[in-house]
Amino acid sequence: MMKKVFIVPIALTSLLMSLPASASEAALSTAEIDKLMSGNSIAGVHYQKKTVQYFSKSGLTLWMSEGDALPAEGQWKAEDNQYCSDFGGGWGCYKVVNDKDQGIHYFLKGGFRAPFIVKKGYIFSF
Repeated sequence: MMKKVFIVPIALTSLLMSLPASASEAALSTAEIDKLMSGNSIAGVHYQKKTVQYFSKSGLTLWMSEGDALPAEGQWKAEDNQYCSDFGGGWGCYKVVNDKDQGIHYFLKGGFRAPFIVKKGYIFSF
């Protein structure tokens, strides 16, 4: 009997540790990422700097960090349930999640977590 008392808390702790950081976060599919970004802009934070990015329907993307004189030009696509971009150094891909409670999206990769909000159309300003 005593063993069951200890097994239940251990199993419950293991289950809780395996849940995502926020139960309201949902990973986006390839189609959802494409629909969210195509023809729209985002405002966010990368490495403690404000950023903006525009995603054209043709696959062109413009990215700018606070303090930059000019935007970086690259390519973007949604594939394998990830957002991918190439700014000349090769393709990098990130999982995209939506925190429904806060209305914020995040790019995730390893320990990298960058929040952003979507702005309809071309709005390239901080």
